Amino acid sequence: MNLFTENADFYPTPTDVINTMMLGEDILGKTILEPSAGSGNIVSWLKENGAGEVIACEKDHTLQKLLAGKCELISDDFLSVTSDQVSLVDYIVMNPPFSDGVKHIKHAFDIAPAGCTVISLCNS
Repeated sequence: MNLFTENADFYPTPTDVINTMMLGEDILGKTILEPSAGSGNIVSWLKENGAGEVIACEKDHTLQKLLAGKCELISDDFLSVTSDQVSLVDYIVMNPPFSDGVKHIKHAFDIAPAGCTVISLCNS
């Protein structure tokens, strides 16, 4: 069990990992989706580094409370999000649940609008 939740898929993304993920990306003023926002580490990093708007999804109700005021939650379940809901997104940045990482990454590419950059961690 970890500090925030009993969710076995909850692995907060460390700042140094986010720095590496976002190296060279120009997010200034961009609209970004974080599909599995967890406690908000990626959301906070994006906002602190100039993102215009950050929207997110998070299934875990305890973690949703931690995201209050940090971003707009558009859905509990990223896999139910449609391309219409993210039509203005410039980036999708995520650390998906390791148990469903492949599904989340494929779904991100399926719904991403033309020109959207998808950046994701994934388990080996």
